[in-house]
Amino acid sequence: MRISPAILWSARVIGLGVVVAALGCSGGGTPAAPGDGGGTGSGGASSTGSGGAGPAMGGATGAAGSTHAGGAGGVATGGGSGSAAMGGAGGRNGGTAGNEGSAGAAGGATGARGGSGGGSATGGGGGHAAAGGGSGRAGGGQAGRAAVDAGGADAPSLAGTNNPVLPGLNADPQIALFDGVYYIYPTTDGFANWTSTTFSVFSSTNLVDWTDRGVILDLPRDLTWATGHAWAPTITRVGSTYYFYFCADQQIGVATASSPTGPFKDALGHPLIATTAYGTHSIDPYLFTDDDGTNYLTFGSGTNGARVVKLGADLTSLVGTPANITPSGASGVVEGTVMFKRNGTYYLQWSEGDTRNATYQVAYAKAQAPTGPFARLGVILSENTTLGILGPGGNTVLSIPGRDEYYIVYHRFKIPGGDGTHRETCIDRMSFNNDGTIVPVTPTLNGLQTAVAP
Repeated sequence: MRISPAILWSARVIGLGVVVAALGCSGGGTPAAPGDGGGTGSGGASSTGSGGAGPAMGGATGAAGSTHAGGAGGVATGGGSGSAAMGGAGGRNGGTAGNEGSAGAAGGATGARGGSGGGSATGGGGGHAAAGGGSGRAGGGQAGRAAVDAGGADAPSLAGTNNPVLPGLNADPQIALFDGVYYIYPTTDGFANWTSTTFSVFSSTNLVDWTDRGVILDLPRDLTWATGHAWAPTITRVGSTYYFYFCADQQIGVATASSPTGPFKDALGHPLIATTAYGTHSIDPYLFTDDDGTNYLTFGSGTNGARVVKLGADLTSLVGTPANITPSGASGVVEGTVMFKRNGTYYLQWSEGDTRNATYQVAYAKAQAPTGPFARLGVILSENTTLGILGPGGNTVLSIPGRDEYYIVYHRFKIPGGDGTHRETCIDRMSFNNDGTIVPVTPTLNGLQTAVAP
């Protein structure tokens, strides 16, 4: 992705009104079909694959080693209660719906979150505080969504609790920036074997306060070729059209819309990349746009499983055959790849291990071309058992245009009591050494305590 004004860099690193987002991998391995054998899913990595019940299908075949076999399911629970509203960042409160003008008015950046225990936020002129208030992030639901559309204030979490940033259970977050508003497109978590069927989006104008904008793609309703395992999406914009790439039943599809909040419509009527079509599990797409405007799609999960391919001018077709860009030195499952460009160098990040394990982590590599060769340089995000932060991965990267300022958006096990199918989304700062290597990120419970203007 290019870090350049007004262009959508790659799907997981965000630039000026550009999406740079998502490593995220929600569907780690492809779930093993009955009899497909795949104790851990068909090779899927740690994403959110809907694990299979049977023996591992991967093993010897390059894409093996999924990390998504089964997993105890459990239903996602709602968020906590909301707290007092806080000033929106820079001028336009309430994301797309708030008041214009009063910088930092009491109106929250992304609208009211409502609260499971604190009543719904008041609509009003963007300057009103949310009525909900205890601690934690409110669930919001319909009340919160209505409030943001009415310009209401978004209730922030109390100091020290800004991770997770989204209410409820969400994984594989793809972050993007369009027209001064941040968006996160996650995998909806909390289902045994990663069997979610819909995609939703959350919006913010300050990276601290987020509002649930609702479902943007419903697989059973909107597709004819898949009905479940909705994982790890990525998004970009070209002209006035938004292109949403996603996993569905271990295949990669593409949908389009005229708004970042949808609704999205299946663009092809069939998968863009079919299951295991190129020697890897067809999950975890990520779109990267280079400085010359060339769009690349990275994807894949499994041993030796990272792939990259150019997209056609229509963004709904492939140019050539996907190439293997698995970094040398990487071992085990490689999935949830994310690519971005900084100071002329291409960075590739990926999740490694099994998403069901506390040791799931993010590693990275650098190269002089988007097709590599890449060599593993080390781990940049891993567990912190002292704080109870386990299984961090499925990340994406946000770059603030013109400021050489980066943030990593990732999932971890829910605190408390989470696991590989009960995860929550967090944001922390990411920085670089003078030689361009990435400083290992310290995952936090505090998260971001200060509003970040686009």
